[in-house]
Amino acid sequence: MNEFTKHSLENEKELFNLRHSSLRTTIERSSGILKSRFRSIDEKYFWSYETQVNVVLACCIIHNHIMGVDPNDFLMEKIFSKSEPIRRTINLSQREEREENREWITKREMIASTMWNDYNTQRN
Repeated sequence: MNEFTKHSLENEKELFNLRHSSLRTTIERSSGILKSRFRSIDEKYFWSYETQVNVVLACCIIHNHIMGVDPNDFLMEKIFSKSEPIRRTINLSQREEREENREWITKREMIASTMWNDYNTQRN
Protein backbone atom coordinates (compact mmCIF):
# COMPACT_ATOMS: atom_id res chain seq x y z
CA MET A 1 0.00 0.00 0.00
CA ASN A 2 1.32 3.39 -0.88
CA GLU A 3 -0.04 6.71 0.32
CA PHE A 4 0.34 8.17 -3.18
CA THR A 5 -1.24 5.46 -5.34
CA LYS A 6 -4.78 5.40 -6.73
CA HIS A 7 -5.82 3.23 -3.80
CA SER A 8 -6.83 5.69 -1.11
CA LEU A 9 -6.38 4.92 2.53
CA GLU A 10 -9.65 4.06 4.17
CA ASN A 11 -9.02 4.74 7.84
CA GLU A 12 -6.58 5.99 10.42
CA LYS A 13 -5.28 2.49 11.17
CA GLU A 14 -4.17 1.95 7.54
CA LEU A 15 -2.42 5.32 7.46
CA PHE A 16 -0.67 4.73 10.78
CA ASN A 17 0.46 1.23 9.76
CA LEU A 18 1.80 2.49 6.43
CA ARG A 19 3.83 5.26 8.02
CA HIS A 20 4.95 3.12 10.96
CA SER A 21 6.19 0.36 8.64
CA SER A 22 8.07 2.85 6.49
CA LEU A 23 9.72 4.46 9.51
CA ARG A 24 10.63 1.13 11.08
CA THR A 25 12.27 -0.09 7.87
CA THR A 26 14.31 3.12 7.65
CA ILE A 27 15.42 2.90 11.29
CA GLU A 28 16.37 -0.78 10.99
CA ARG A 29 18.37 -0.10 7.83
CA SER A 30 20.15 2.85 9.49
CA SER A 31 20.98 0.80 12.57
CA GLY A 32 22.32 -2.00 10.38
CA ILE A 33 24.53 0.41 8.46
CA LEU A 34 25.99 1.91 11.63
CA LYS A 35 26.55 -1.52 13.21
CA SER A 36 28.30 -2.73 10.06
CA ARG A 37 30.59 0.28 9.91
CA PHE A 38 31.25 0.63 13.64
CA ARG A 39 31.50 -2.79 15.27
CA SER A 40 31.81 -1.26 18.74
CA ILE A 41 28.13 -0.22 18.74
CA ASP A 42 27.03 -3.77 17.95
CA GLU A 43 28.49 -5.07 21.22
CA LYS A 44 27.10 -5.04 24.73
CA TYR A 45 27.65 -1.61 26.24
CA PHE A 46 29.65 -1.02 29.39
CA TRP A 47 29.32 2.76 29.11
CA SER A 48 26.79 5.01 30.80
CA TYR A 49 23.63 5.79 28.85
CA GLU A 50 24.83 9.33 28.14
CA THR A 51 28.12 7.99 26.73
CA GLN A 52 26.22 5.48 24.58
CA VAL A 53 24.13 8.30 23.10
CA ASN A 54 27.26 10.35 22.40
CA VAL A 55 29.02 7.37 20.76
CA VAL A 56 26.06 6.69 18.45
CA LEU A 57 25.81 10.40 17.54
CA ALA A 58 29.56 10.50 16.82
CA CYS A 59 29.23 7.41 14.63
CA CYS A 60 26.37 9.06 12.71
CA ILE A 61 28.48 12.18 12.16
CA ILE A 62 31.49 10.17 10.98
CA HIS A 63 29.30 8.04 8.70
CA ASN A 64 27.68 11.12 7.16
CA HIS A 65 31.12 12.64 6.59
CA ILE A 66 32.30 9.46 4.86
CA MET A 67 29.19 9.50 2.66
CA GLY A 68 29.88 13.15 1.78
CA VAL A 69 33.45 12.33 0.77
CA ASP A 70 32.67 9.01 -0.95
CA PRO A 71 28.96 8.41 -1.73
CA ASN A 72 29.89 5.15 -3.51
CA ASP A 73 31.46 3.71 -0.36
CA PHE A 74 31.96 -0.08 -0.61
CA LEU A 75 30.06 -0.64 2.65
CA MET A 76 26.88 0.96 1.31
CA GLU A 77 26.90 -1.24 -1.79
CA LYS A 78 27.43 -4.32 0.39
CA ILE A 79 24.63 -3.36 2.82
CA PHE A 80 22.05 -2.44 0.21
CA SER A 81 22.52 -5.80 -1.45
CA LYS A 82 21.19 -7.39 1.76
CA SER A 83 17.51 -6.97 2.48
CA GLU A 84 17.11 -8.75 5.84
CA PRO A 85 16.64 -6.22 8.68
CA ILE A 86 18.33 -6.73 12.04
CA ARG A 87 15.84 -7.60 14.76
CA ARG A 88 16.35 -7.92 18.49
CA THR A 89 13.88 -8.97 21.18
CA ILE A 90 13.41 -7.78 24.74
CA ASN A 91 12.05 -10.12 27.38
CA LEU A 92 9.40 -8.66 29.69
CA SER A 93 7.19 -10.32 32.25
CA GLN A 94 3.62 -10.89 31.07
CA ARG A 95 2.27 -8.30 33.49
CA GLU A 96 4.79 -5.66 32.37
CA GLU A 97 4.02 -6.53 28.78
CA ARG A 98 0.24 -6.10 29.25
CA GLU A 99 0.70 -2.75 31.00
CA GLU A 100 3.11 -1.54 28.35
CA ASN A 101 0.79 -2.75 25.57
CA ARG A 102 -2.15 -0.81 27.02
CA GLU A 103 -0.08 2.37 27.22
CA TRP A 104 1.21 1.97 23.66
CA ILE A 105 -2.22 1.14 22.26
CA THR A 106 -3.55 4.40 23.72
CA LYS A 107 -0.59 6.38 22.33
CA ARG A 108 -0.87 4.68 18.94
CA GLU A 109 -4.60 5.43 18.68
CA MET A 110 -4.00 9.08 19.58
CA ILE A 111 -1.20 9.42 17.00
CA ALA A 112 -3.22 7.59 14.34
CA SER A 113 -6.21 9.83 14.93
CA THR A 114 -4.08 12.97 14.63
CA MET A 115 -2.42 11.66 11.44
CA TRP A 116 -5.79 10.78 9.95
CA ASN A 117 -7.23 14.23 10.69
CA ASP A 118 -4.17 15.93 9.15
CA TYR A 119 -4.30 13.59 6.14
CA ASN A 120 -7.97 14.38 5.49
CA THR A 121 -7.39 18.11 5.96
CA GLN A 122 -4.62 18.06 3.34
CA ARG A 123 -6.77 16.11 0.86
CA ASN A 124 -9.71 18.50 1.11
